[in-house]
Amino acid sequence: MLPLAALQRLRALGALRALQGTRPAAGQWDRGFSTSSSSDSDDELGAGVAALQAELRAAAEALEAGEAAAPDLQQLLGLPLPDQDFQDVPAERQRLVQAGVVGAPNAGKSTLVNALVNAKVSAVSPKTNTTEVTRLGAFTYGDAQVVLYDTPGVVDKQHYRNPAHQRRVRGAWAVAGDCDLLLFLVDAARELQRPDPRIHRLLGESCTAAGLGMGDDADWQPPPAVLVLNKCDAVPRPQRSQLLPLSDRLRELRQFEDVFFISAKDGRGLPELRQFLLERATPGEWTLEAGQATDRGEDEQAVEVVREKLFRRLYAELPYSVQLRVTSCLPADDGSVRIDMDVLVPRKSSLSVVVGSGGSQIHAISDAAARELEEMWGHPVHLTLRAKVAK
Repeated sequence: MLPLAALQRLRALGALRALQGTRPAAGQWDRGFSTSSSSDSDDELGAGVAALQAELRAAAEALEAGEAAAPDLQQLLGLPLPDQDFQDVPAERQRLVQAGVVGAPNAGKSTLVNALVNAKVSAVSPKTNTTEVTRLGAFTYGDAQVVLYDTPGVVDKQHYRNPAHQRRVRGAWAVAGDCDLLLFLVDAARELQRPDPRIHRLLGESCTAAGLGMGDDADWQPPPAVLVLNKCDAVPRPQRSQLLPLSDRLRELRQFEDVFFISAKDGRGLPELRQFLLERATPGEWTLEAGQATDRGEDEQAVEVVREKLFRRLYAELPYSVQLRVTSCLPADDGSVRIDMDVLVPRKSSLSVVVGSGGSQIHAISDAAARELEEMWGHPVHLTLRAKVAK
């Protein structure tokens, strides 16, 4: 393993490589992305970045020649890690970190968790509040496991829509408050275009026991937090120089251990974030088996994939009122899985919308979901959806 200081500098270089043009000076990038190097001189930083560039170039040449790069460099370069031999790691050698992923609706929390664990943990759609309950995802590397809790979008107390919404938000804070670390996700493109006052209030709430749903215990301390500015790819290149000042403004509202500039959608910045999380793991037994990305069974995963397709294809508020019920999920002799699922709509008038002309809508949803499940599981999936009025 590379020493921590080198890994921090690699993260800085990775950020520079991922979002070139956001800041002109390489030394400034290193200061912006690694708090531990803020006291270095620009000359030292420039020399350090040059050395790292040479190291990365040598690693790239080795890979082109068919040689394997060191895992740290390979991961930070954004290259796929080699297949791991998930042999049993004794419990006394296991390390674990649990991170709560929080942020305002549509900040990209589910997209981030899915990308980090390389599996569909939560449905993703452009509509707000697609995630209704907290989902668990995990990835394991070596003796370290990172468990991520994808929480519903949180808002401040002034924006509760109803008691059920309030319970969902408070439940999300309570889960996050029990974690070792908070990943506070902010839509950087939206924040630069129109600052969201909810973000400022949420940052304040996340510093208190009451705000995180932990009661009024004066001795309780909130978990340390990391600021993750997402959707940097959506920031026009001329405006990327505003990203670091944005992170500085947000860091004035709450203490953050580190800042990451990422695009969860296309993966830029994620190798550095993965490495940071792995470094934060401390002795503790794993939550899931090695290689397991979620605690949910195939039937629950199928429901999440179908939910996503419904949200993407149905308009207005209809997807929020649809319920899904698996009636059968069984393996077949040919190695495939056969799933029967009811799509329950609130009223008869909604049936025609979900089914579509000649069944075109529900067949399109079923086909898209089955294809994604086949990619996830590596075997054929036969999915049958039946639309019914909920009783």
